[in-house]
Amino acid sequence: MSDLIHHIAIQDDWEMSRGFGEYVVSTRGVHLDDAGFIHAATADRLDEVIAARFSDLALPLLDIAIRPEGLAAEGIAVEWVDGFPRILGAVPMTAEVVASETPLPR
Repeated sequence: MSDLIHHIAIQDDWEMSRGFGEYVVSTRGVHLDDAGFIHAATADRLDEVIAARFSDLALPLLDIAIRPEGLAAEGIAVEWVDGFPRILGAVPMTAEVVASETPLPR
């Protein structure tokens, strides 16, 4: 089993995606189609990402823990750039891919 990767999601974006069965938000305010990938991070870099991208936002956030092997089984690659994983497709909202959805304290 590989290490989990993480995506910080605005809770409303994540919940609204459930009806479609996949998540297509690259990062705050950016769609997968516009960026070409979904931003992710390792667990030890989550605080850095939150500070850089979400510190001024009062909306509830979620830490979405993602199984890279679940993505691979769905044919979705993960590439690494400057120590950050990039998910090269929509994230299926299945138990095989999503390990956990953890609310982040604000």
